[in-house]
Amino acid sequence: MTDYSESAARFARDARNHEMTVEHEAGLYRHLKFMTPGHGSVGSFQLITWPYNLVVKTGWTFHFDIDATPDMFDLFRKTARVGEINPGYWSEKVRAGRDEVEGFNPDSLKGEVASTIAQWMRDDLDSRVDQQAEELGFTQKELQATPGIRKELARQVRPEWRKANRQLREAVEGHFFSDMADYNIEYEAEAHRALHEFSFRPEGDTSEYPYYFADWHEWRLKDYTPGFLHSCHAIRHGIDLYDAAQKAVTA
Repeated sequence: MTDYSESAARFARDARNHEMTVEHEAGLYRHLKFMTPGHGSVGSFQLITWPYNLVVKTGWTFHFDIDATPDMFDLFRKTARVGEINPGYWSEKVRAGRDEVEGFNPDSLKGEVASTIAQWMRDDLDSRVDQQAEELGFTQKELQATPGIRKELARQVRPEWRKANRQLREAVEGHFFSDMADYNIEYEAEAHRALHEFSFRPEGDTSEYPYYFADWHEWRLKDYTPGFLHSCHAIRHGIDLYDAAQKAVTA
């Protein structure tokens, strides 16, 4: 699960001095504004509700609706703790603004690439150990029965494995992430092209195929946009301020 602490911290800084203004309230028909006094519209947002609907305006606009919940504030209260958000569930309720809910995330690409390289190198070490065992006359049964043999063989092949590991990581860094790379992976199309065109063999590699990203089409390279996350935090924060004001009135 993605950690959204960074977006939460950013929103908290922007909203720490927010005050609520009730522009209109008649039952479930509400128009609430939240802003820092003296800062104009900077960091401000609005919540507008009517039965089964909620619109949040933060600079981005998202319209949520659900037939089963007349008061949409209840939906957000019940599906996330105070001060927290639930973007996965809430995104399912977006009627307008869906194109702004998710977007390509370069950090997701970096995570998938790193995970794939780590798996490649684990597989490569196992393959080198098996090859060394075969050359020295050990059977797989012997390797399984005596873990110390496999550990010793791994020690023997590790220097060459480390060399291949370093070469592979340098090739990936140069291809995707260096200042001299031919691709700007901040853009989805460029990231796809970089993934499609990557191919590399470490020095001395005699395997049938080079390293390449065979299943990258299956990777999840999208994540919730900063605008959608900001709006989710605004909804939760606005409801919390509204609830606090309601309690103060009835106290």
